[in-house]
Amino acid sequence: TLELSGYEVVLVRNFTDIDDKIINKALKENKSIQELSSIYIESYTRDLNALNVKKPSLEPKASEYLDAMVGMIETLLEKNIAYQVSNGDIYLDTSKDKDYGSLSVHNSSIEFGRIGLVQEKRLEQDFVLWKSYKGDNDVGFDSPLGKGRPGWHIECSSMIFETLALTNTPYQIDIHAGGADLLFP
Repeated sequence: TLELSGYEVVLVRNFTDIDDKIINKALKENKSIQELSSIYIESYTRDLNALNVKKPSLEPKASEYLDAMVGMIETLLEKNIAYQVSNGDIYLDTSKDKDYGSLSVHNSSIEFGRIGLVQEKRLEQDFVLWKSYKGDNDVGFDSPLGKGRPGWHIECSSMIFETLALTNTPYQIDIHAGGADLLFP
């Protein structure tokens, strides 16, 4: 519809190939997260092609942007917008943004039901940017932040900045969409 109305559309559809669900399923199936993700990405792409769904302009994978994620987290730490707890996890300090939750109608009075108890979190709505490596059944990547892996939200943010906002492109971000499972909490 946008293109038919004369707008130039650059569609970026990312693949989250580093995620708790993927890690858990890969462990159950005795596969690497890359192997498991590839199976689902290929199947998804085949289905979309069979349905004649228009291909996006770009399809970045989270695993391809680890350096960008680490860099973004380092910047947030330097600006005191993120903080690290004793187990090595790093959280975004949502109190630093007075408008946090305004688009999703979240505020500090909402009950955060799916959050596990993390004693050192400053606010319940603070979310993990970096999950430190916890041992044998975990997945981690070496980085200046320590061995670990990115949280959901930093993945999308980093890929957006790297593919659109920080590149020498004439594009701007007008619409950012995602699955309902990404709504925090």
